[in-house]
Amino acid sequence: MLIKYFNVMKKKFMTLRKRLARVTFLLGVISLVWLIFGMLELVPLIFHIPGETNLRTHASATLLFLLSASWAFWNER
Repeated sequence: MLIKYFNVMKKKFMTLRKRLARVTFLLGVISLVWLIFGMLELVPLIFHIPGETNLRTHASATLLFLLSASWAFWNER
């Protein structure tokens, strides 16, 4: 009975990981496009962290989303 419960919870966790992967990958792609357009000065770079350049802040956000997506896709069955 306990093993069956753990198998059900494992399946639910994997579907959550897949959803998380899809959402963070989409956010990463959107952030990457925004970063490229911002470098070309077609759109404003809106994130601002005091003491950092706007370009570096946007690049960090893009990497954060893509790293989260790669973790969620990692070791997928």
